[in-house]
Amino acid sequence: MTQRSAVPIPTDHGDLQLHSNLAAALFESVRPEKQLVVLDVGRATSATVDLFNQFKCKLIFSDLYADPVMTEIDETVSHEQLVGRFQSALGLPEGCKIDICLFWDFFNYLDGTLLSAFVQALRPYVDNNTCGYGLGVLNSRSALPNYRYGLHKLNQLMQYPRAEAQLPVYPHSQRDLNAYLGYFEIEKSRLMPDGRVEYFIARANDSAPPKKAIF
Repeated sequence: MTQRSAVPIPTDHGDLQLHSNLAAALFESVRPEKQLVVLDVGRATSATVDLFNQFKCKLIFSDLYADPVMTEIDETVSHEQLVGRFQSALGLPEGCKIDICLFWDFFNYLDGTLLSAFVQALRPYVDNNTCGYGLGVLNSRSALPNYRYGLHKLNQLMQYPRAEAQLPVYPHSQRDLNAYLGYFEIEKSRLMPDGRVEYFIARANDSAPPKKAIF
């Protein structure tokens, strides 16, 4: 049976707090003695910084939403060039291995070509224990709000309305998204009240049968 999250609660600042059923899963394997490496593909938020200040942590904000790779690419650019552009935009040091990826709703702004290139660009920085969190839409009829995000508590997100115009949206079903993710898989998914879906993303087990898509 699909679990639904609580209705978003407006704050005094006009932002939204949104309950998450899955974000806490990011921390299930955290070891106190190990320094976490966390990649947030969005812009830095005080909520995320404050939360991860509680951990021994290296926190990296890439703000890929604002990178020219999102708006200045045409069909003449090869796959290999796209991979290089994404790796440059990520700006990760050689040898870096990420523990937690905060993808937010970034995948929804990538068509299949860009999504495949992004996943390949991230591959050198992923190991067997890397996990991630993402947001999608139930289907192409569901609207994707123009927010940026932060992680406020282990079970609570912050949503901030973007001042910038929304990028073109490419909604992906869970089945299609799993196909693009390759070495990742959507391990858990939950439907939110407004038609968005939250995803807990883990490394794929190549020897296990693929998980059946819920949506």
